[in-house]
Amino acid sequence: MSTPIARRYAKALYMIGVEENRLDALTREVKNVAATIAGSPELSALLSNPVVAHEPRRAVMSDVLARLGVSPTTRNFALLLTDRRRGALIPAVAESLAALADERAGKVHAEVSSATALTEAQLARVRTALEKLTGKTVAVSHKVDATLIGGMVTRIGDKVYDGSLKARLDEIRQSAAAN
Repeated sequence: MSTPIARRYAKALYMIGVEENRLDALTREVKNVAATIAGSPELSALLSNPVVAHEPRRAVMSDVLARLGVSPTTRNFALLLTDRRRGALIPAVAESLAALADERAGKVHAEVSSATALTEAQLARVRTALEKLTGKTVAVSHKVDATLIGGMVTRIGDKVYDGSLKARLDEIRQSAAAN
């Protein structure tokens, strides 16, 4: 989950990436570091534990970054957060940075839920319709939600497009109750 602090760090890193003309590579590297932290409970605990001294924390993070083979920019960024006892924020910063990079590229993510599994052709039609609606490139993720009965619900950022049968039945029920 992104926080205001994580968004500020992401914005600074974003500006560096744009300035160095390597935003995509920087985003991938930070995501890789974030995945490493998220995939290791021990590393995550070390970064979030205020009792761990500065030097061991920095040494472990330096070792992780060396093994990942990240650029000097990513290394300096991760060590800066580690030095400021904010290393545990790296996954949230990665999420915010990816959102900024996607926004710059004109790309949005849509989560489509439907009552039954959709075929690739159906997903392609949904993607095309969403691209027309948003005017941006859309990456679609799909999941099945049997509670919808029929139709689909699409979430793009904070917006929800509910075309489910369940929603329509609820509308009819409320309309009948109001009369």
